[in-house]
Amino acid sequence: MDFKTVMSPKEHINVYPNIGKVLYKRNLKAKRLSIRIKNTGEVKVTIPSVLSFNAAENFVLSKASWIVEKLEEIETQKQPIIQNGYNTRYHSLKFIQGDYNIIKVKYNKPYIDILYPKSINIEHNSTQTAAKKAIELAYRIEAKEYLPQRLDSMATLKGFKYGKLTIRNSVTRWGSCSSKNNISLSLHLMKLPDELIDYILLHELCHTVQKNHGPKFWELLNRVTDGRAKQLAKEVKKYSTRI
Repeated sequence: MDFKTVMSPKEHINVYPNIGKVLYKRNLKAKRLSIRIKNTGEVKVTIPSVLSFNAAENFVLSKASWIVEKLEEIETQKQPIIQNGYNTRYHSLKFIQGDYNIIKVKYNKPYIDILYPKSINIEHNSTQTAAKKAIELAYRIEAKEYLPQRLDSMATLKGFKYGKLTIRNSVTRWGSCSSKNNISLSLHLMKLPDELIDYILLHELCHTVQKNHGPKFWELLNRVTDGRAKQLAKEVKKYSTRI
């Protein structure tokens, strides 16, 4: 669990890696615990009076894989079909239909080839799932090539020091900084223009000095971004970590 926001004695929100926000709400009329996942991706848990919040949370965690699967299905339905020629920063997707028994993703720089059988088409769920994995692969390769050296450059330029760097397939946040000043970055940062990547890197580097988002943090971030911290934060919100 990353953090908890208490809303009232009857309801609160927990935020979990991969799942995201989960709203827990007590209903005195409810006879059983239930999990509802809306088409918007909102996860709501109804808790009967006889059950504790801790018990409800344990149940949710036991169903984490199922919840993530349902959220991915909703996201797939919301997103447009990935087509031939989809471009990441340095790669291009190429669908190749042929005499294949299974779908394969092949790295052939600068192409990520998706080999799929003649029995299905590009729009098929399995082909689209493979396409997403191919895009994730492209971003992972790009992130490992670009982000370490860029983070080093920004840290040196602005006078920061940090511990280890980890690159993850995080879809809940662009980056994070631990209490030991270890920085974790989402591979999906490669979707952003250079200026916004630098902003996220500086955001996490500022957390090596200021651990919260209080006034001192924003003062520092504003200073190292030439007075544009709020503007850049607003620009980042136009992008999504999801493929």
